[in-house]
Amino acid sequence: MAYTAKAVANEFLELAKQDGQQLTPMQLQKLVYFAYGWYLAITGERLLNERVEAWQWGPVIPSLYSEFKKFGSEPITDMARDMTSRPFRVRSGNPLKDGQALMVIKRVWEIYGKYTAAQLSGMTHEPNSPWTRTPEKDIKGTDISDELIADYFRKLAMNEHATPTTR
Repeated sequence: MAYTAKAVANEFLELAKQDGQQLTPMQLQKLVYFAYGWYLAITGERLLNERVEAWQWGPVIPSLYSEFKKFGSEPITDMARDMTSRPFRVRSGNPLKDGQALMVIKRVWEIYGKYTAAQLSGMTHEPNSPWTRTPEKDIKGTDISDELIADYFRKLAMNEHATPTTR
């Protein structure tokens, strides 16, 4: 069972809060994307129950864009909530799966949480990244294939302690 992008986003928002930081919508988009890529590469399973799309300016998870666009480029001040006003969280009822997902999210935060929105965006635009290799990426609604994402992050994993900027 995959998680909602909003649940994964809320985990990042909570980690940022614990570290005394705030995230902009673009930072959050990219962090969720990196978590998706690493989780897919490590487990062979999808972290999110929705696709990552290739928009003109990079990878985007549409539900996150809709949820947080009201903040523009300013820090996000609210967590994503369900219809009962409870925050979404990574909870499936399967402690092993949840633990694995939360471990990847935390590790992604440790590695990528220090970067600005522009730096994170730049990482997603590097040569041979899934976004740059997606045909018709300028057409809103074009999916970035899981195969491209998994392959890219597996290659990063082969380079010990790699992030796109340390290669």
